[in-house]
Amino acid sequence: MKVRALRENASLAQRGFALIALLALAALIASFLIASTLNLTSDGNSNEREDRSMSALRKAKAALIAYAASEQWQLYKTPSTYFQPGALPCPDQDDDGDADCFGSNTASMIGRVPFKTLGIDDLRDASGERLWYALSHDFRKNQCPGTGCTTINSDTLGQLTVTGTAPATQVVAIVFAPGQAIQGQTRDPTNASVHNDPLNYLDGPPNLSNPVNYIFTTSALPSDTFNDRVLVITQAELMAAVEPVVAARIERDIKLYITQNYSGATAYVYGEWKWIGGYPFAVPWGGGPVQPQDDYKGDAATPTYRGLMPVTRDAANWVRWDTSSISVTQLAGGTGGYGTGTLTIGPTDCSASTGSQISCRIDFPGGSNDRPQIRLQATLLNAARTFVNAMAPGNETVRDNGGADRGWSNTISPNPWTVSSSLQANGNGTIVFEGRLVNANSMVNRATITVPAPSYHPISDSADTTSGWFIANQWYRQVFYAVSENGGVPGCNPRLSPPTPPTSPSCLRVNNLPPSYATPDDKRAILVFAGRELNGLTPRPANLANYLESANLTAANGTTPFVYEHRTGVPTTINDRVVVVSP
Repeated sequence: MKVRALRENASLAQRGFALIALLALAALIASFLIASTLNLTSDGNSNEREDRSMSALRKAKAALIAYAASEQWQLYKTPSTYFQPGALPCPDQDDDGDADCFGSNTASMIGRVPFKTLGIDDLRDASGERLWYALSHDFRKNQCPGTGCTTINSDTLGQLTVTGTAPATQVVAIVFAPGQAIQGQTRDPTNASVHNDPLNYLDGPPNLSNPVNYIFTTSALPSDTFNDRVLVITQAELMAAVEPVVAARIERDIKLYITQNYSGATAYVYGEWKWIGGYPFAVPWGGGPVQPQDDYKGDAATPTYRGLMPVTRDAANWVRWDTSSISVTQLAGGTGGYGTGTLTIGPTDCSASTGSQISCRIDFPGGSNDRPQIRLQATLLNAARTFVNAMAPGNETVRDNGGADRGWSNTISPNPWTVSSSLQANGNGTIVFEGRLVNANSMVNRATITVPAPSYHPISDSADTTSGWFIANQWYRQVFYAVSENGGVPGCNPRLSPPTPPTSPSCLRVNNLPPSYATPDDKRAILVFAGRELNGLTPRPANLANYLESANLTAANGTTPFVYEHRTGVPTTINDRVVVVSP
């Protein structure tokens, strides 16, 4: 009996130890599962916070790029400014949501994302902080045109630098999710000096000692000493959105100005106040696009049919009257009521004329029925070497012997007087006024005709409301200009199948044009917008190969001077965009 009892007690003890072991194992498993769950929850929260911050950064970056490319967006909060492709709003420096463009216009800027100026949501990171934003000074949108206005085009580079895990240089702008305060950062909203101090939000700390070239740091993962999340806007990313808009604006504004002022017609049509006989000569590549705007003068001596746009505004009386060329002739007599008689005008004197103004005195006898028909003709020097306003009725003044403005006789209708402007192969222009003078009795037997020299066309004026954005930002430095070898007048022969040359003179051919163009090989004048440098060279060398690609480069070099190419799709080896001026 005693042995049996001992055996039963031993069995019970063994089962007790096994139960304890099982319970201990279960506790260990439970602890492991709880710890794993907690760890998964922590990781999930971390990932979710990272996603929220990065999502806000991506939205801010997209909005800034869209602002740079959108005319309506740029004018949303600042309607008094003009559209400046590529410009970005100044940062918000006082936390009211609006851009603040105070401070030196040669220093880069830092503040919060100006969400009100952008017209977007009040974007915040996972910690609830508003996003911060650094901007290269050369890309700031200011009250342009005017003092401190930036010059932004495909050659404008960023001044910001990023170091760390994702280094970058020549950055245009950076958006930051600052995360929660760390390392003693103070963000008291009641204290503006600390609330708007970037050192209380951005980590590293950022190097803000050089206000022109700020340096920021990136990190792969947030930590207790660095929790900024960063997205950069590179020049390539910005121009990928801006350059198509610029090409469209060139077609809308610059092409329109050219076609409004120039006609390929070979005969004058009354009421169409344009230069006839073609388009201005191109500027030789020469020193390249970096030369001053005043040196952008077309070359007639060579002559030059392809090169840069002739947008000079040389103020040194460069476009002027050739005083030795001024002549006054009589076309018909002045008697018989309608001026059909045999009256002969008396002496004419144009000696008071200067390069800036024609002044011709015409004496003629007769009475109230005597209205001689006359022609005033003169040569305008260099008119075919730049964009000059065509002469139009009203540019001249016809005064009587007492100095009163009398104009021309309207007895003959509907065409009592005309004016024509034509470009010449020698680089000059010819201006002709024809009309009947008011009767000799009313004029007291003398007419004095004055004609000021035409002004430069607004296509080259940085202050013009239509083309100012193009000139002030020097986009003309990235635009190649080509006309057919007959100066762009009708009569050039289509290039049917390159490289077979047509009978000279040849029209221009542009491959890959949109379907709206019925034929590619009848073009008389084109503009080629080169866009940014594709080889990554900064600054861009003043070589054709660093501006044009593919067929456009060989055309510009003169190898196949009549065949060009419009890029289609995403740029790879070519980003040139062709704007057809005519036809």
